[in-house]
Amino acid sequence: MENDTVVQFRSLCPVATGLDVFGDKWTLLILRDMLFLHKSTFNEFKDAPELMPSKMLSNRLKKLESLGFVSRKKGEINKKNVHYLLEEKGMETFPIMVEIALFTTDFFYDHLGDTYTEVVKTRMKNDKDNYINEMIESYKSFKESLII
Repeated sequence: MENDTVVQFRSLCPVATGLDVFGDKWTLLILRDMLFLHKSTFNEFKDAPELMPSKMLSNRLKKLESLGFVSRKKGEINKKNVHYLLEEKGMETFPIMVEIALFTTDFFYDHLGDTYTEVVKTRMKNDKDNYINEMIESYKSFKESLII
């Protein structure tokens, strides 16, 4: 593992430690794309509207792999393809993303326009546990059906 993928924890505080893992502006976006959009390849992540630089994406994927959030699988059909797949720890981040989406919709609704606020204001807010479980099950089905 390269030095730039090692996470340095600043303190024993659980909030600070969580920020050491998720506190950069890219890590949760990769996890978001995996959970919400079922992305699994480097090029699919590169197509995100936030335009993450390639080196940053590579570093974040290595970090997520080293921390056990994702696994890396080389293609058997196409040897050039590499797929990143969420592990259980990665799927456990979904409730965090739902809470961020709910908070953002409550306080920054005007900025969001009509992107996904209807789902957030209804399904995420009123049926959060079922929504989370269904999205995680959807990802697990995607992962099982993926032909690598």
